[in-house]
Amino acid sequence: MRIREQLSYVDLDGNPIGVVQMTFLRLLSASAHQNVTYNCFQSVAWRDDSTGNYDRAIRFLGSNDEEMSYDNNPFIRAVFDGCATKKGHQKTILEINTPKVEQVPVVDIMFNDFGEASQKFGFEVGPACFMG
Repeated sequence: MRIREQLSYVDLDGNPIGVVQMTFLRLLSASAHQNVTYNCFQSVAWRDDSTGNYDRAIRFLGSNDEEMSYDNNPFIRAVFDGCATKKGHQKTILEINTPKVEQVPVVDIMFNDFGEASQKFGFEVGPACFMG
C-alpha cells in the first residue's frame, strides 16, 4: 500500500503560505526548527532497540528536496523515543533544528516500519519556526 501526498502549510487564518513569504523568512533567518511526533503501536520510528540500529528510521523530504534521516542529517534528534521498544502504544518526538533553513518545513515523510497486522501509527507535524 502506498499513499503519497505532500504536506502543505497554512497561516493562522487557514490560507496557504506563499513561496515569496517563505523565501523572505528563510533569508532573514539563521536557523529553523520543526518537530514531528510519531504515535505508534508496535512500530519503530527512529532507533530499533531489538536490533540496535536505525534501519527503520523515518525519512523526511525537506523543502529543498533533500532527503533527511538518521544516516545523513546531524540536525535531527529524538527528543523522546518511546517507539524504540516496539511495545504497546507509545510516541517518538523527532526534532529538526537546523542552520540549513531551506530544509524546513518538511514536505513529505516516509515511514519504514509498517505493514504487520498488529501495527498502527499516526503522526503530527508541528509548525515550522524560523529564528533570526
